[in-house]
Amino acid sequence: PLLKPGKILDVLEVAQRNSIDIEYIETNASWYKDEASTKAVLKELKNHGVHTLLISIDPYHKEYIPFWKVKALIRACSEAKMNVFPWLMDFWDDIDAMDDRNTHSLEEYTRLFGQDYPVKLLKRYGLNLKGRALKTYAPMMKRQSFEQILEESKPCKLLSGVYHFHVDLYGSFIPQSCPGFSIQLKELMHGADPDKYRIFNSLESIGIRGFVELAKKEYEYIPKAEYAGKCDLCYDVRNYLVLELGLDLPDLKPEGHYKYI
Repeated sequence: PLLKPGKILDVLEVAQRNSIDIEYIETNASWYKDEASTKAVLKELKNHGVHTLLISIDPYHKEYIPFWKVKALIRACSEAKMNVFPWLMDFWDDIDAMDDRNTHSLEEYTRLFGQDYPVKLLKRYGLNLKGRALKTYAPMMKRQSFEQILEESKPCKLLSGVYHFHVDLYGSFIPQSCPGFSIQLKELMHGADPDKYRIFNSLESIGIRGFVELAKKEYEYIPKAEYAGKCDLCYDVRNYLVLELGLDLPDLKPEGHYKYI
């Protein structure tokens, strides 16, 4: 959110007007350029009621963001009296063992810490295997037959959970731990139409079996023999609908999620 701080300040002003407290803002520090401009942003955040930044510290982010930016942002926060919620300090030594001026792939960590590092990292982080994480770890996961996955199908109730969710810049509800699905938040306020969001509804009410049957019947989806679990199958169907068929489906948004993971 801090790539364009003016935008987040507008959001914070609305939050203040509606007496909504902001516990913290999450950031990966990619926006850090220099001390002066960063302190100016931090000052504005504090003036708008934000007193803590959650700063991501893990090898996954460091594939794209050099560690020096995280260190510099933490120093700037300290000087600006902005609290820091480091997530997670457990990885600091791992990352700091690398050159902090450059980004580093998981392969580099594997060469340094051993072949089992990616699997151990998965458990240490508590990573949810969706999106890019699924793409990264699928080759390491146990394969299941298509038939076995359907036999074990259960409704995906996490999709309708509200314990933890996100709202994207398009005003869409992003369900817990499952990116690539979306429903307009304003529609959810009165109950979203299951006939409009058919894919979402099939998964939430029936499970992967319902989604696959819908895709086979209406979109001629042809399954593979095996997958790295139900989520791998689900992504395969969604990629088929969005990328191969080019369908504009209201519950599979944004399309960029499928194009760029």
